[in-house]
Amino acid sequence: MTQERAFTTMIRLLVLLCATTGVIAFALLIIALRPSLQKTVEARGFVLRDSAGRVRAELSVDATGNASLFFMDSLGRKKAVLK
Repeated sequence: MTQERAFTTMIRLLVLLCATTGVIAFALLIIALRPSLQKTVEARGFVLRDSAGRVRAELSVDATGNASLFFMDSLGRKKAVLK
């Protein structure tokens, strides 16, 4: 009877361990699949480069706090500015 009781206790502990592992795995899966809440990118300026590494556009804030968007041609000359 003592061996049967020990075996039953061991089986119950194994089932409890499996159930606990399953709950933890499910919780981790839910956390991993949750979409990221941060959707904002912040910086003092952004530079857009073409495949050759030349600057094609720049978004920045000047010393007075005004935002500017510059568009450059293939030679790097400013062609259009939005302020």
